[in-house]
Amino acid sequence: MDRTRFEPTLRIGAALSIALVLGVLAARVGAADGDKELARVRGTVEYQLAAEPFREVAGEVVVPDDALAVTLADSRALLRLADSSEVDIGARARLRVGAFNALESGKPTVLALELGAIHFVIRHPTGARANYVFVTPTSQVAVRGTEGYLVAGPNGTDFYCADCAEGDVTMRVGKRSYALTTGQQVIVVGSDPATAGTTVIKKPCINPAAIAVSDGKLGRTVPPAQWVDTTDSTTADPLVPPASPPPPSSPY
Repeated sequence: MDRTRFEPTLRIGAALSIALVLGVLAARVGAADGDKELARVRGTVEYQLAAEPFREVAGEVVVPDDALAVTLADSRALLRLADSSEVDIGARARLRVGAFNALESGKPTVLALELGAIHFVIRHPTGARANYVFVTPTSQVAVRGTEGYLVAGPNGTDFYCADCAEGDVTMRVGKRSYALTTGQQVIVVGSDPATAGTTVIKKPCINPAAIAVSDGKLGRTVPPAQWVDTTDSTTADPLVPPASPPPPSSPY
């Protein structure tokens, strides 16, 4: 039997097998090294990279920096980050996910909520500096070791501190700055942060979008007839970019 006739074919087959194995390993390493994972909880969840078409999420997917996560009506998603922090994304929402920055980098991880409601739980060691910033078209919220609810719409922002120790949360609206603690809520009405009206209160949250993403945890003591979303978050289409998207970076 003349083996020389088969050697080129054998070499090509071996090369293809090696390439296939390396490709599988690379894919596994990439998934393991991902610091931002988007998971579908229910309904229709999609994400977009730059100007590419939206991609639907069937289960879980590792998303790169600056990916735009979108949920449609009656949908829900969960964003997991490398430090075990989590962000619940409610229905009809647009959340742009910035680069994940480790605590020692000194840079904040910026998440821009363009529309809808989120519930976030940020986990950090005691005494760590604020390295998460949540941005909306009218505000910026720097947080550490905090649980909160944030709603953004074409008419403003609503932020509720569910568990915020003193010094953990600072919210900026234009040139105004507010240090917040547990139970405080900031209601921003208007589309321009320089002129928007801002109210700081300590009352139960009555925003229906926040109540929905809390699975009813919020608003239990208030009749549904009294719930009000001052941001108008449900009036906009999550697949359409806002007229004035949030800034990409933060001064924190």
